[in-house]
Amino acid sequence: MNDKTRIDQFKQMAEADPENELGHFSLGKAYHEAARYEDAIPALLRALELNPRMSKAFQILGESYEMAGRKDEAVDVLTRGVQAADALGDRMPRDAMAAALHRLGADVPDFKNDTVTKTATVRQATEASPGFACTRCGRPDGQLPKPPIKGKLGALLHAHTCASCWREWIAMGTKVINELGIALSTGAGQEAYDQYMVEFLQLDTDTSLDPTMQPAERTTEE
Repeated sequence: MNDKTRIDQFKQMAEADPENELGHFSLGKAYHEAARYEDAIPALLRALELNPRMSKAFQILGESYEMAGRKDEAVDVLTRGVQAADALGDRMPRDAMAAALHRLGADVPDFKNDTVTKTATVRQATEASPGFACTRCGRPDGQLPKPPIKGKLGALLHAHTCASCWREWIAMGTKVINELGIALSTGAGQEAYDQYMVEFLQLDTDTSLDPTMQPAERTTEE
């Protein structure tokens, strides 16, 4: 899916439900990945207005401000983002924002929710961590006991998503289905649902799903 298609898709979602933080977050993220940083900022601000607990939105917003040359605003957002993510235990976005503040020459807030020192975290933020870590929150525990759905996507979820974030997606997914009128009985509906899931759970967007996989193969496990 190219940048324009993704942007149009998430713009439609945000316009269809202005109160859905996932639509605004996904739109802002798509703009950011297309290097349209000024366009990303208002979408991410709206996402955080709707849900101040979106640690990843703080991260991408701060990075968008930085790339747009708005350093002071980047430092402000990243500082607040580190504090918010730390309070929630969202280690991965917290550590990425701490590293960004260090890169910008700004002070990094003290961590309250970790036994690892702030200095060590900043130093290791770009290094791979062994074992399981949720791609959305960065927590190294709470891995799903088994793939929550069948097929390749289920295996990806099992490898990279914690149970807490999966429960959050179930609630958000129901909202997406109801408000956007997605029909899971159709291939197009299932594909759209999967795309929103990938965005919400921050899975690797370069990982393509098998186009030959039938909707029945993605049925939620009992």
